[in-house]
Amino acid sequence: MMNKKILNKIYFIIFFSIILILLNGCGKKLPEDRPIGVKNIVLLNQDSSKVIFPDSFKGKTLLLCFIYTNCPDICPMTTHNMQLIQEQLKKENINNVQFAEMSFDPQRDTPSILKTFGDIRNIDYSNFTFLTGKSSDIKSILNNMNILALPGDTTKTESGTPVYFFTHTDRITLIDKDGKIRNEYRGSKADIQAVVNDIKILGD
Repeated sequence: MMNKKILNKIYFIIFFSIILILLNGCGKKLPEDRPIGVKNIVLLNQDSSKVIFPDSFKGKTLLLCFIYTNCPDICPMTTHNMQLIQEQLKKENINNVQFAEMSFDPQRDTPSILKTFGDIRNIDYSNFTFLTGKSSDIKSILNNMNILALPGDTTKTESGTPVYFFTHTDRITLIDKDGKIRNEYRGSKADIQAVVNDIKILGD
């Protein structure tokens, strides 16, 4: 059998390690703390209602990503991850969080198209919105948030409809109640629990 002194040392080390882990967890800080860089931009949601960005989201934690509905891969995966985060927050009874997906292809992504995109995926709109607007306004937001969205070559269908795809940044951005960027994640491969944990750090 182990010597009692050795056992006491083991218990002390385990106890001390747990305390350190708890202290580090409580004091964790998010890596970013910078303004979005835009204000009072008028956008439209999937119901064609006006949304002032980012002012309409002030006072709430916001998870924001940029998509286009013709995207064949990254955007649907990012949207799915946004839904998973939304569901996890509900399970943990974490409120006061808004979700928004902004299209960088406003010429094609009208409010009704965004609505169809959301409906097909059974989006819970209670705290989830899609946004579109004038191309110049969207570009301003993209530039200030360091989001890249470059359209590729355009081809046309037999009926003459233009077809093109974007090379774009794959990102979900966490924005606090004061409208400051606090963290960024790879949208299509986001660690759901890690995002939820960061939201917890921001508090209600």
